[in-house]
Amino acid sequence: MSFTIAIDGPAGAGKSTIAKLVAKELECIYVDTGAMYRALALYMVRKGVDIHDEKKVEAELAGADVSLMYDKGELKVMLNGENVAGIIRTPEVSEAASVVSAYRQVRKELVRRQQLMAEKTDLVMDGRDIGTCVLPSADLKIYLTADARVRGERRYKELLEKGEECDLEEIIRDVIERDRRDMTREESPLRQADDAVLVDSSYMSIEEVCSAILDLVKDKKKNCIEIRVCKTAGFCFGVKRAVDKVYECIESEEGPIYTYGPIIHNEDVVAELEKKGVKVWDDDSKGEKGTLIIRAHGIGKERMRKLQSIGMNVIDATCPFVKKIHKIVSEKSAEGYNIIIAGKKDHPEVIGITGWCEGPFYVVSEPEDLDNIPFEEGSKCCLVSQTTFNHNKFNKIVAKFKKTMYYGLVFNSICNATQENQEETARVSEWADVMLVIGGKHSSNTQKLNEIASERCEHTYFIQSSDELDPAWIDHADRVGITAGASTPQNIIEEVKTKCQKKVLRNCWKKM
Repeated sequence: MSFTIAIDGPAGAGKSTIAKLVAKELECIYVDTGAMYRALALYMVRKGVDIHDEKKVEAELAGADVSLMYDKGELKVMLNGENVAGIIRTPEVSEAASVVSAYRQVRKELVRRQQLMAEKTDLVMDGRDIGTCVLPSADLKIYLTADARVRGERRYKELLEKGEECDLEEIIRDVIERDRRDMTREESPLRQADDAVLVDSSYMSIEEVCSAILDLVKDKKKNCIEIRVCKTAGFCFGVKRAVDKVYECIESEEGPIYTYGPIIHNEDVVAELEKKGVKVWDDDSKGEKGTLIIRAHGIGKERMRKLQSIGMNVIDATCPFVKKIHKIVSEKSAEGYNIIIAGKKDHPEVIGITGWCEGPFYVVSEPEDLDNIPFEEGSKCCLVSQTTFNHNKFNKIVAKFKKTMYYGLVFNSICNATQENQEETARVSEWADVMLVIGGKHSSNTQKLNEIASERCEHTYFIQSSDELDPAWIDHADRVGITAGASTPQNIIEEVKTKCQKKVLRNCWKKM
């Protein structure tokens, strides 16, 4: 798990100098965001792109792979595998960097890459919106500032040492004006994050500031809880695909837009879509015909035909992994196999699967349910599973199925993402003192994650959003684990993590 430090503050506060020293002491990466913009600018210059044409610059972004790495203490600025650290300080590249860094899409893309770096490695990053925008979930946030006159005097001294003539009062006025512009700019204004530690360096040496920040890092790691978020938590492929399809239709389709049942088992997402005019359709719905999106759970064959027959523009966003099950049960039941589905019989996905069975079928949720199946001895049976079924329970059902009197085929149709999330949830739950499971109360896969976590962690809490998180739950915890169902958006997971971090900050840090 990476440890990230965000240092923000006004110009002249010594952020870059301090950030580099802290990174060196902690033996982690100092993210020189300016170097990343310069490397991107170098790419545009080499490609002959008109840097004053924002659209052309945006079109070339995907071709520039920019990253940072350290080798024996030396910063390497990598551009498509080449270390360009020694050639990005030329006047031409500097001018190009100044131009392209102002483009919204360029900033958005480099912020995305910086965030990816933060997920994978320990780092220190400085700027004016790092803790508020770039790394809002940083483990430690510092707001490094100094009195405007002190910063002006520092700049005045630097210029004199270079032999340049300057006026101290004019420099101080410039410092104050730059602060005003940075703090009032429309996009990502300079401000102290709510959970940032204020460090005033006005009357501190560089060594003292660095030491103070290192002490905060030490206290953070020693006294504060560790928060571990399952990497597999949140939207799965099928759910993301279905939700994206709804948003695409909002932009492109005319007339009313419906989803067949709630698009996912997440009340926040459904409520947001309702605000955009998307309504939920069921078999009893009546109203103006329009576009109807089939959710990831899928529906039965006859129900699909009925919807198409009433004049709806049906867009099928059924998860491809669910579609595969439809194909299996349709083909095998046509070949004379009785179908057994491991799942929850009233779950929309299972109901949809049964709608593709051409003959007898039976739904089981426990190994013991196999004892009650009315198929005759020697019957041909085909066993499949709901994509979000409990992996361990399915294995037990399979073990018993193989000992029955039936001639059987077994298809493990549990989605890989579901299986991985369940396995990771089990590991994190065994490690954690407190486990938070995030997802809709009606989400089958989230309910299963809650079962898995509860079996391994006594203090497991099932919540839908950060509003339901009681900070008292983590008062005496050293390790907090977070997992989430396939219908939980990433922003809700981040909100829960941030609320946990703020609780930690209140307990462990004192403002300087």
